[in-house]
Amino acid sequence: MRFSSKTDQLPTKEVFTQNLTHELHQEITHILAKYFDEEVSIESIVPISEPNRRNLVQRITIHLLVSKIQKSIIFKQAHPEKSKGTECNQFSRFARDWAGLEFLSCLKSESPSAPQFYGGSIKNHFVLFEDFGEKHISLVDSLTGNDKNYAIAALQRFMKRLGQFHSDSYENIQIYQKILDGLIAGAPPEIDSRQNNFTDVESVFKKINIPYTSEFQAEMDMVLKTNLDSSPFLSFIHGDICPDNVFDDSDKNELRLIDFEWGFIRSALLDGTYLRMNMPTCWCSKAIPEDLIDSLEEIYRQELMNKIPAARNEESYREAYVLACGFWAIKAILLIEDVLDKEDIWGSGPVSDKSLWNPDENFVRPRILSRFETFMQISKQSDKLPQLKIAIWQILDILKEKWPDTKPLELYPAFRTKL
Repeated sequence: MRFSSKTDQLPTKEVFTQNLTHELHQEITHILAKYFDEEVSIESIVPISEPNRRNLVQRITIHLLVSKIQKSIIFKQAHPEKSKGTECNQFSRFARDWAGLEFLSCLKSESPSAPQFYGGSIKNHFVLFEDFGEKHISLVDSLTGNDKNYAIAALQRFMKRLGQFHSDSYENIQIYQKILDGLIAGAPPEIDSRQNNFTDVESVFKKINIPYTSEFQAEMDMVLKTNLDSSPFLSFIHGDICPDNVFDDSDKNELRLIDFEWGFIRSALLDGTYLRMNMPTCWCSKAIPEDLIDSLEEIYRQELMNKIPAARNEESYREAYVLACGFWAIKAILLIEDVLDKEDIWGSGPVSDKSLWNPDENFVRPRILSRFETFMQISKQSDKLPQLKIAIWQILDILKEKWPDTKPLELYPAFRTKL
């Protein structure tokens, strides 16, 4: 989620009442009064999400009548009619977002990973949580700017926070699951295309004339099962830990995570390899210098070591790391069919006025090549996943012949400038 960078004047109460039904007004005040244990009035509301997004996000100013405190909160409501996929998938994303926020608010941590959760409504598909301020500064700002040192410091905060997030979640995943189960009780089972479309890999192999063997299928099944079900690093993961899904406060040296719609209990390394695998689910995807990734991943691993025993074992960590990279390599195979014969440009989110990001160059093919080449480099250091190595090697040969003008991803703008 990326909030609008525009700063709007607070509307009058007359404007406010046009943006919130009486039912929602009553439900919001009831939830907040219960949380703060005192009567609450709503003073104003400002829409802050961009038009045509699947979620409506608004900043609501409330007044605590006993404490005489004015407070700003975030109201986030899912729009079923603007969501892709089935209605049950839309509800599942909403439920996972709620469960993630509530779960992380339950954890006893000296430095919270996410906004404080105030409550929500299953009936009206909304959640209420802490507001971090009008200006949404994220990794998009630092990575697409022209200050290398600023970008490095932001990434260091990011990887430290990600490690703390996974470490804090590791021993408490049953709490998250209990919250989620309570929300989705009686709802139809979701059909999550992000996890269940791996049967399409075979059709991609056939289209590019690569042998699809039973040995490859068995190895792919092992990669999926380990990452999704049986890794020694099983934790609550973000699942879409992109540059715009954080709030970064450089003044306080503090970074928080937002948007948990794709949160699952999975191997923590699926999040932990995001920098190495070029932000695989993100619109804002470019490369980071390899030596910098090494140092950033060490920050991440040090945080894991605090509470995840397998992180202290070099062999266990490296195996999980390679398997996570293998997962993202397999996901890249699924992108091939759409751009095999014609390049495509992915949509870009909003950026600041000072950003050097070029939305006209947000091509898909470089993402695929970069992820494959990164996997091949990582896999050379391990005897794991021999079938996937062979397949990716064959695929790279074919794609480089078919896409002779396509180069791997270039560096983020912040790393194209000299210090």
